[in-house]
Amino acid sequence: MPGSSSDSPFYVAPLESPASRRPPVTTVGPLGWLRQNLFSSPANAIATALTMFVSGWVLWQILSWSVRSAQWGVIFNNLRLIGSGLYTPDQIWRVEWTAALLVFLLGLSTGVWGQVARRTLFAVGVILTIIVIIPLIGARIPEPRIYLLVEPQRNPSTLVFLGYKDQEVTFQIDPITDPEEASTSLAGYIENARSRTEWFTRAREARDGTLDFADHTLLLTARLLDARGTDLTVGDAPAQIISTPDDLGGKLTVKLPRDGWYMIQVVRDDTNKADNAGYAWLKVDGVELFPSQIDHVEALEDEYGLAPAPDQAVRAEQSLYRYEGTQNFAEYISLQVAPFFKNISTALFAGLALFINGALIGFLGKRERRVRRAALGGWLLAGPVILILLYGFEGSRSLPLVSTRLWGGLLLTILLTFIGIAASFPIGVLLALGRRSTLPVVKWTCTLLIETIRGVPLITILFMAKQIIPFFSPALVDIDLTIRMMIGMTLFSAAYLAENVRGGLQIIPNGQIEAARALGMNPALTMTLIVLPQALRAVIPAIMGQFISLFKDTSLVAVVGLYELVGIVDTITKGQPVYRPYQREAYIFVAIVYFVISYAMSDVSRRLESTGAGSTRRLK
Repeated sequence: MPGSSSDSPFYVAPLESPASRRPPVTTVGPLGWLRQNLFSSPANAIATALTMFVSGWVLWQILSWSVRSAQWGVIFNNLRLIGSGLYTPDQIWRVEWTAALLVFLLGLSTGVWGQVARRTLFAVGVILTIIVIIPLIGARIPEPRIYLLVEPQRNPSTLVFLGYKDQEVTFQIDPITDPEEASTSLAGYIENARSRTEWFTRAREARDGTLDFADHTLLLTARLLDARGTDLTVGDAPAQIISTPDDLGGKLTVKLPRDGWYMIQVVRDDTNKADNAGYAWLKVDGVELFPSQIDHVEALEDEYGLAPAPDQAVRAEQSLYRYEGTQNFAEYISLQVAPFFKNISTALFAGLALFINGALIGFLGKRERRVRRAALGGWLLAGPVILILLYGFEGSRSLPLVSTRLWGGLLLTILLTFIGIAASFPIGVLLALGRRSTLPVVKWTCTLLIETIRGVPLITILFMAKQIIPFFSPALVDIDLTIRMMIGMTLFSAAYLAENVRGGLQIIPNGQIEAARALGMNPALTMTLIVLPQALRAVIPAIMGQFISLFKDTSLVAVVGLYELVGIVDTITKGQPVYRPYQREAYIFVAIVYFVISYAMSDVSRRLESTGAGSTRRLK
């Protein structure tokens, strides 16, 4: 029709805009996923709400306890023991070089066979930011008040602290004269395990109404001294508080004259012990708390000299001080997190630098055959090199022999896992092939070995390796216990891997084998190039599950006398009285370590299935 808009060469917009073609926001994106998976029906919505409430409540309780009450010094103070066990302290550099080698190879492998992913770089950036910022934040948070319990049974120890010029320090004697004060939660520093037990006992008696506070004639003197034991002065008078029957308390503020160590010494007047009764708090404000990290203490003593003490026993007691009771988030950062990051910042920066360098080298050279071969060769040579580096040589000065009995902690756990995986995988494949062999001798020998090992618990095999095997031959007595445990765990894992691999072999159609034979391939080439690659791909989850189980089963060697991660933590918490109240924190840390490593191994398994080594490959 002439003149119609359809004949016009120009587009004429309609008077009304067309209806939106976008799907509703409740059907796509995050809201759509939530509606489809979590709130698809009233019953699912109720179940989701209850689950979220319970999970949130549990998570809040755990986080609240971790920040308010947990004392992580049991971990911070024993990082060397947890990391390397009883390994010779003057040779600990060999463990550090081992860790550096593994971190570099891990970064190189990430760059060659993976991708320098954004989330990896983001995680590295977050870690670097935390390392830098947390100590700065912690340094600006005021130190909390220190509480020392003064009790009738003995003189309280001298409180040693590091002070700075013109810093104001306030200390106060506060008698405990009513049950309500005695039954409140303890907050601050206390002396040691004996004072903790004494206070908890008296607090319980106060709550029960059996502790009488009527007779309170505490007689004592609290003095502020410098590192040489000289009294500080306020005006012309000594900086001290004297508690008498007429004046049981007192408070004093002193400005420190110089940087260095100081002491607050409390002495009871026991001229007439019968008249000297009751309990009191020595409250101290404005003092930098004695750090719980032992190497931090050593660094301060290198800078300011040895911390003063009347005798060595008192000085040793200072490192046993712990924060007890409720602490707020700021105090948690200041007391525990900031000193820890400040202490390990050098090691973390070095490790991250090695990882980033390795990743960049691998990423930039991943198309170069030499780089890929170097990465693969590095992992193949890493095992022997690490064992030589850690074990050393008899009579050598540069690499003296370090017995495997001294290996322990996370070092021994990783070595048991690494050697168990590297040795059990080929043995398991050979056992699986042997069980399918047409030769009766080979078939029944492999079957008997597999079923025998799978028919007994791992702990039995470990005890056999320790107690029974040496009886077969005197020469076996000289085999190191750690080596025997490695052999036992390798055979146990190989038996289970053999069954996993055999399951993969059974899913390969016979037609492929017959086709390979028709092409002139011999049985060895057929099995190596056609059957095994497909069978191993199919059982990657089962194989990785067995490797994860092997990693967690390394904790069982603690019952035969080896101090791997669980064994060394158990020794720390039970062997040192000051750490006995903190077994919960220690084992939570162990659980976190096991979870992180197990999750990383599981993630590697998923990546192998979905990329490269899996049944499908990504198209470039």
